[in-house]
Amino acid sequence: MKKTRPRRPHGRWVYYILYDGILWPCPVRWEWESGFGGWLPFYYSPTFEFVAGDPRKAYRIARSNVRNVRESHYDNEYV
Repeated sequence: MKKTRPRRPHGRWVYYILYDGILWPCPVRWEWESGFGGWLPFYYSPTFEFVAGDPRKAYRIARSNVRNVRESHYDNEYV
């Protein structure tokens, strides 16, 4: 019987690395690694290398509600 694997992490993820004194946000692409037995975050570094990162150091980007941002902008505009 085929062994099932867990679902890929959903949402937008970013991996922060320090390079040349600058904190770089690198977008993450999750790929299955059978040798590791799980999903690993891969990202493009500032030197354009495709690198596997530590899954514990990948951060999920929270979804913002555009409607709330617009309302708060207009509320402050007429004060």
